Amino acid sequence: MVRFTLRQCTYFRTVAECGGIAQAARVLNISQPSVAQAIQKLEDVTGLILFDRHHARGLTLTLQGRLFLEHVLELEAQAEHVDIQAKALVSETAGELRLGAFKTLAPFFLPTLIRDFQHTFPGVSIYQTEYGLAALGDALRNGEIDLALTYDRGWSLEGLKVVDLTALQPKVIISSNHPLAQSEYVRLSDLQDIPYVMFDGPGSRVYFEDLLAETALYPEIAYTSNSLETVRSAVSEGFGFSFLIMVPEAAATYSGGTVKALKLVETLRPLNVVLAYHEDRQGKFINGFQGLAQTHFKRLSERTG
Repeated sequence: MVRFTLRQCTYFRTVAECGGIAQAARVLNISQPSVAQAIQKLEDVTGLILFDRHHARGLTLTLQGRLFLEHVLELEAQAEHVDIQAKALVSETAGELRLGAFKTLAPFFLPTLIRDFQHTFPGVSIYQTEYGLAALGDALRNGEIDLALTYDRGWSLEGLKVVDLTALQPKVIISSNHPLAQSEYVRLSDLQDIPYVMFDGPGSRVYFEDLLAETALYPEIAYTSNSLETVRSAVSEGFGFSFLIMVPEAAATYSGGTVKALKLVETLRPLNVVLAYHEDRQGKFINGFQGLAQTHFKRLSERTG
């Protein structure tokens, strides 16, 4: 346990620089006995002999004193840094934000949002983790993360503050070689006799099963995968069509084939992208990320029409 104080170290450093207690007392604007007592206390608790005492020439540092002074200078510099960081935390210009995101949303939005946040809050460290829906909800409620980028379905949002960002309509993807790929739009009736490729991602299968039921489509399930890219590859190889919410811009798949994304003529129930957090944790960083996210999705909506 440290038994001396930063103030005692500062008094010691000042005496060392001034060469005497009287001179140091004037610089520090305190009494000479206060300086002398601080030096004596410092020597007592450390066991060091810091100064040689000379009646005519004042005080000079011993070898132990010179070496100890180097550590004191480092300690004062570190203390100054801590003080600056503490003031930054009070003013909310520094700190950290722990961000969680649903796995399928993360690659489409997370890097851009983090980049914009870091430009606006350069003193804030941001830590991101990707989760399935259930695990994301647990992490937010357990305090492992401060903020969640997610969908508003697939887990309970009860008791959380929720900010709507955008509403996404499902799209159909089909092999570029399929006759339906000649159009930009497709009707649900066009899909009646085509097998289905199921995206079985964490928290996703129930949504897509509900979507098929809502659209009165009961296709043969020709292929199932918990990987978005495997689903796209299976579609490109002609296994059938799939519904997706998040559709990559590129048509090429990992298997070397290509897919075509089609808009539905019918309007289906959208899936909402939201930010969720505990209201009692609301602060400058969370508010800042929320504002940047809302601006980003507004611009994205304007571009995509």
